[in-house]
Amino acid sequence: MELSPAEHQLLQDHHLALFEGCVIFDTQPAIDAATLARIEAQLSGPLPAGLLQLWQTCLGGRVGYDLEVVYDGHRHPFSFSELFYPDSDGYRDLWGWIEHEQEQAEEAAREHGRPWNGKLDYLPFGGFEYLERLYVCVTPGPNHGAVIAWSRGLPPAWAGSLHQDSLARIADDIAGLFHLLAYEQDPFDPQAEYSSASELLEALDELEAAGESGVTLKARLETLLREQVLDWRPALADGSLAGQPRLRQLALLDAASHGDIERLAALRRAGCDLSETLRGHGASLECCLQHGHLEAASWLLDQGMPVQADTLLVGAAQVTPALAKRLLGLGAISEPSAVLSAIAQDHLDSAEIIARPLLEASPDSASALQKALLERAEQQRRDAKRIKAGTLYSNLSAADYLAEAERIDALRQRLFN
Repeated sequence: MELSPAEHQLLQDHHLALFEGCVIFDTQPAIDAATLARIEAQLSGPLPAGLLQLWQTCLGGRVGYDLEVVYDGHRHPFSFSELFYPDSDGYRDLWGWIEHEQEQAEEAAREHGRPWNGKLDYLPFGGFEYLERLYVCVTPGPNHGAVIAWSRGLPPAWAGSLHQDSLARIADDIAGLFHLLAYEQDPFDPQAEYSSASELLEALDELEAAGESGVTLKARLETLLREQVLDWRPALADGSLAGQPRLRQLALLDAASHGDIERLAALRRAGCDLSETLRGHGASLECCLQHGHLEAASWLLDQGMPVQADTLLVGAAQVTPALAKRLLGLGAISEPSAVLSAIAQDHLDSAEIIARPLLEASPDSASALQKALLERAEQQRRDAKRIKAGTLYSNLSAADYLAEAERIDALRQRLFN
C-alpha cells in the first residue's frame, strides 16, 4: 500500500505506522542514533536489517493481529500484541528485557562452566507480558535475522495448553514475521470478541478527526485489514478448501467451537479430516468438548474420531457421566485435575466416573487423588474466609467457595468410605 507524504504525516500524527502491509498503533518515535548504538553495543553481531527497518518506522507500538506458532506439533495461538521500546512502563520496556536476557545468558554460561562475553545472541523485541516473547538472532551466520518465538508453559490444570516453555523458529526475518500476521476472525464483525484488533480499529477511528483526508486514509487502511481476514467460506464454496491447510483448519475450528454437526459433516464431504490438529494437540472432538458441545462430541465419536490421552482432561468440566465413561473406555486418561474440574461445575456423578480409574490404578494414584481433593477443599474454605474478610476479591461469593468444598467432601465420602 503506497502512501503519500501527507498520509505518512497523518499516520505519524495519530501514532500509527504501516510496516510490511500491517498497521501498528500506539507507536513510538523512530529509533535515534544514540539508542541504536547503545543497543548494538550489547549484541554479538550486527542488528539485522529487518529489525532496523522496523525501528526506523517506529521503535515500539502495539500490534492487533493473530499469529499461530507450531511448537513440535502443538498449534499455539501466540499473543503478539506489543513491540518493546526503551523506558516503557511494565512489560514493554526494551532495556528491562535486554537486562533480563543478559542475566539469563550469564547464569546459563556459569551453569555450563563456560565464559560469557556479555553479548546477546538473541535480542527480544516483542511479545505479550511475561508469557510470550519474540527474538531476532543477531549472531553472524545463516540464522542471522531469523525470528524465534518463545512461550511460557502453563500448569497442567490448563488442559490443552502448552505445559512447558517452548521455542520455535517461525520466520527467516522480520518481514517474514509480519507476513504471517492475519485475522482468524473478522474484526469488523459486530459479534467479534473485544481484542487488540478492536483497539486497532478504535485507533483508526481517530483519523476521522483530521477531516476528509483522515476519513479517506481510514477507509484505505480498513480495506487493507479486510484483505488480511482468513475467510474459509469462499474456498468451501468453490471446492478448494481441503487443499488450503490454514483455511481448512479455521473452518473446522469454527464448526467445532459452535458444535455445528451439519457443517462438520459438510466439511468432511469437502475432503477435510475431522481428526486434524486444530489447537494444541486437539482436534474437532477436543474443541467440541472444550466448548461444551456434547451432542457434537458424541456425533464425532460415532464417526470413529480417535480419542487422545488428554481428551477427557479437556472436557472434564462439561461431560456427562455416560460420555465420561465412553471416553475412558476409548483410551482417555484421568487425572485429579479432571476430577476437580467436574466438581467445580457441580457434576459430581461425572467426577466420580472420572475418579474411579485413579482409585483402581494403584495405591499411589488413589493417594494422590485424595490429597488433591483435601487440598482443594481446604483452599476453598480459606478463600471463603478471605472473601468474607474483604482480603480476596472474586466474581464468586464466599458461599460459592464453601459449596464447592462441600461437594468435594461429598465425593470423598463416596470414594473413600
